Amino acid sequence: MRNSYRLLGALGALLMILPTTLSAQSNSLSAFSPYTFYGLGDMSVQGSAFFRSMGGAGVAYSNYLHMNSLNPASYASVMPRSVLFNVGGEMYNTYANTADAKTSYNTLNIRDVNMLIPLAKGLGFGFTMTPLSDVGYRVKMTEMDPLILANVGNVVYEYLGEGNTTQFKFGLGWNPFKNFAFGVDVIYYHGIITRNFNTIVTPVISETTERTLYGTQRETYSQAGVILGAQYNLFADELRQFTIGVTYRPRVNLRPKATRSIVAQANFVDTIDVQNSRFDYYLPSSFSVGLAYTTRKFGALLDYTFEKWQGLNTSDLLNGITYSNNHYIKGGIQFVPNSQDARRYFNRISYRLGFRYNNYYMNINGHDIDDKAITLGFGFPIRQGLSNINIGFDFGQRGLTASGVYTVPATATGGMASSRAYQMVRERYFRISVELSLFGEDYWFLKPKYE
Repeated sequence: MRNSYRLLGALGALLMILPTTLSAQSNSLSAFSPYTFYGLGDMSVQGSAFFRSMGGAGVAYSNYLHMNSLNPASYASVMPRSVLFNVGGEMYNTYANTADAKTSYNTLNIRDVNMLIPLAKGLGFGFTMTPLSDVGYRVKMTEMDPLILANVGNVVYEYLGEGNTTQFKFGLGWNPFKNFAFGVDVIYYHGIITRNFNTIVTPVISETTERTLYGTQRETYSQAGVILGAQYNLFADELRQFTIGVTYRPRVNLRPKATRSIVAQANFVDTIDVQNSRFDYYLPSSFSVGLAYTTRKFGALLDYTFEKWQGLNTSDLLNGITYSNNHYIKGGIQFVPNSQDARRYFNRISYRLGFRYNNYYMNINGHDIDDKAITLGFGFPIRQGLSNINIGFDFGQRGLTASGVYTVPATATGGMASSRAYQMVRERYFRISVELSLFGEDYWFLKPKYE
C-alpha cells in the first residue's frame, strides 16, 4: 500500500503540472534570435537543470538521486520503493548586437517535467516532457540587385516567426546483470511554428511605401521516434564509480503539415494562393558517448555528440542558409563537501561547474556559427531529506558581428543572380534554470498516519 500511495501522489503531481506546462510551451515566445530563422530553430540544451549546470553532460551518469533523461539506460538505477519527480523553469536573457545596433530580449518558461517510477528490481519507467527547439525571430533584408532597384524601386523583405517543438519521452531502463544497463525511449514530437513574411516596395516614381505581398505559413509537427541507450560500469564499489555511456537516435522524418497563404495588396486585397501540404524535414541521426566518474564528494562528466545534418535537408540558398554537421563537446564537475553533515547546511550543498561548445547546424551567409558557454550551479537540499532545489546558470555567446553582401545564385532565383545586404548578429546570453526535485523516500508521497 505504501508504494501505491507514492505512485498515486507522483501521478497526481504530474497531472496537475502538465496542463500548465503544455500551455507555457505552446503559447510563449521562448526564443528571440535571427538564428532561429530556418528549420526547427534553436535546438534546446537537453537534460534537467542538474545536468545543464554541468555543461549538459550526463550520457554516462547513473544515480538513484537524479533522473537522467539523457540516457534511458539510467532509468534502471531507480530505487525499488521510491519515485523521482522533477519540474523546472528557465529564464533566458539575450543581448544581441550587429556592427551598428544593439538589442535585448527576455523570456520565461516552464521547461521540464520528469518522473521516474520503479517497476521491478533493476527496471524503471521514465517520463519526460521537454522542449526540442524554439523559434522566435524578426529579420529584415534589403534588395541590392541593380536591375530590381532601377525598374521596381527599393524592396525590403521582412520575416517574422515564432513557435516551438516539444518532445514527450516514455522509456524503460533495465539492468539485466551487474554493471550493465540498457534502455529505450519512445519519443513523440509535437509542435507548431508560424512564419510570416512581407515584401515592402517603394516604387521608383513614387515616395509612397506600398506593402505588396504578405504571406504566412503554419507548420504543425506530429511524429514519433526512438532513442536507444546503454551504460557500463568499468569499475564500481562503495567509494567510487567509473561509467561509460552511449546513446543513438535514428534519423526521423518529421513530415510537418504546412498551411500556406499569400495575399497581394495594392489598391485592393486579393488572396492569390492557399496551400495545405506536407513536406519532408528530417531530424538527423545522433550519436553520443560519455564518461562519468563519481565518488561521495566529487563527480566529473564528459560527453561528445555528433549530429549528421549535412545533406539531410534542402538548403535555402535564397536566404544564404546551408546545413552543416553539428559536433557537441560538454563537460562538468560537481563537489559536495559532506552530504551527511546534519549540522552544517553549506556542507550538504552541491557545487557545479561546466562548459559547452557546438558549431551549430547551419552555415549562414557563408559564416560558421559557434555556440559556447560556461555553466555553474548549486543543489540545495530540502531539510534533512534527499529532495533538493537545483539552480543553474549559463553564460554563453553565439555568432559574430559581420556585414557584407550575399550573392544569391541564379539557381535559387530561377533567373539571374542577385545580391542582398546582410548583417550578422553576435548574441551573448544568460540563462537561469530552477528545478524542484522531489525524492520519494522523503515525506512527499507518504500516506499520512494519525494516532
